[in-house]
Amino acid sequence: MSALLGFMTVSGILGWLNIRYLDVAIRLPDEIYDGQETYVTLMVENRKRLLPSFLLRIGVEEAHADFHLVERSATESGTLAMTFKGRGRKELIQAVVSSPFPINFFIRSTTLPLDARCIVFPRPRPCGPPEGPADARSRGAARSRGRGYEGEMETIADYTGVEPLKLVHWRLSARHENLKVKQLTSLADVPLMIDVAQLPGQSLDERLSCGAWIVNRSIRANRPVGLITGAKVIGPDTSRLHRLKLLTELALHGSR
Repeated sequence: MSALLGFMTVSGILGWLNIRYLDVAIRLPDEIYDGQETYVTLMVENRKRLLPSFLLRIGVEEAHADFHLVERSATESGTLAMTFKGRGRKELIQAVVSSPFPINFFIRSTTLPLDARCIVFPRPRPCGPPEGPADARSRGAARSRGRGYEGEMETIADYTGVEPLKLVHWRLSARHENLKVKQLTSLADVPLMIDVAQLPGQSLDERLSCGAWIVNRSIRANRPVGLITGAKVIGPDTSRLHRLKLLTELALHGSR
C-alpha cells in the first residue's frame, strides 16, 4: 500500500510538472472566412530548464492539436484546423493544455492565456458575374501593374525563353550578346464599383457574402474593384492589399 501511494504521489507530481511552465502562441493567416476551415500555426514553448513535456493536447475553441514531445527550453509548432463562425472581429483569449502523462490514470489540464485577434471575412457566395461587357478592348482597357503581352512597354529585360518572339527587341539585341525583350504591362478591365445596398440578397449578410465573392473573383481576374458602403467610398485597385482592405470593410460593415 505504501509503495502504491508513493507511486501515485510521484506520478501526480510528474503530471503536474508536465503541464507547468508552458507558453502557447498562435499565428493566424490574414485571410479567414466565416464558416470555412482555416489552418493556423500553434506554437508551444517549454520554459522548464530540466524537464521536457510529453503527450500534450492543446485546445483552442473547438479545435485541438497534439504534441508528443516538447524538449526543455524549446519551442514546437504544429498546425491547427479551425472554423470561425460569424463575420467581424474575433479574439482568442485562452488555450486549454491537457495531458495523460505519465501513466494515463488521470488527465490533468490547465488554462493558458492567448492574445490573438483577427477579422473574419464574409463567406463568399456566388451571385452571378459582375456587370459589364465581356471584351475589354470594346470599352478601352486600362493598364495594370502586372506583366502581360498586350499593354504598353514598361522596361527591357533579357530573353528567358518564355516570351513570344514578337516581343524581342531586335535592334537592341544586336548590340548585346543576349536577346533583349520588351516587357509590357497587362490589360485590366475598366473599374468596377460595388454598392453593398445594390447587391442581391435577402439579408445584409447575404449581400456582404455576394460582395466578397465579386471582390475576389474580379481582382483575381485583374479587374480594379472599388466599394461603396453607405457614405464611405473606396476607390478601385487590383492589389492584394486592396482586396484584403475591401474584404475587411465588408466584414465590419454594420457591426461597428
